[in-house]
Amino acid sequence: MISPEDANKIIRFLSAAYYCTESEEARREFNRLANELRKASGQPIQ
Repeated sequence: MISPEDANKIIRFLSAAYYCTESEEARREFNRLANELRKASGQPIQ
């Protein structure tokens, strides 16, 4: 498990990377990774 606070810190970095690319494949992967962090920290998936 990871704390929601730590997960959200990492998700903010993924979000920055998401908005820095125009590649749909990369954006899907950033979103998938963020959702895995949400699951691991007990947060709802978006």
